[in-house]
Amino acid sequence: DTSFCHTLGLLRVVYKCFEVICNMIGYLISFIMSGIPVIEGRGAIAYAAASGLNLWYVFPLAILGNLIIIPITFWLLDLAHFSEWVYRLFGKRFEKKIKKYTSEFEKWEELALLLFVAVPLPVTGAFTAIAISRILNLKKRKSTVVIGLGVIISTTIALLLSLGLINLL
Repeated sequence: DTSFCHTLGLLRVVYKCFEVICNMIGYLISFIMSGIPVIEGRGAIAYAAASGLNLWYVFPLAILGNLIIIPITFWLLDLAHFSEWVYRLFGKRFEKKIKKYTSEFEKWEELALLLFVAVPLPVTGAFTAIAISRILNLKKRKSTVVIGLGVIISTTIALLLSLGLINLL
């Protein structure tokens, strides 16, 4: 009789450990998803909501995962000579457009970049903003901070939408 109780207790412990590991995997997936282009932090929040994970635990993981990729992506684009590649691809047409709007953009560049990233829509995240920053030869340090703030804002909006605190309809 006591061995049965011990076995039952052991099974409960094993089940609880399995349950904790499965939850941890869900949080790890959310963290990894937040560093993937197009998905980023806002998609990780949506995944977590659909998976039934605690959004308050996922929220800092999604922000951290999305912030980590910013300096890495800047480094990779510099390593690949991204700006030179784009110039070779689009050439003079692209340069003329940039020069035409340079004065207006210089006036609003930080706010424009921040708003671009902060809107939680596909293709308006950190990866695209980093590419824009490199194409327009914006200051890397300033762009990193602005893009990071945009990531925090967009992930916060996604969290509030998922919690039902913001209704779009």
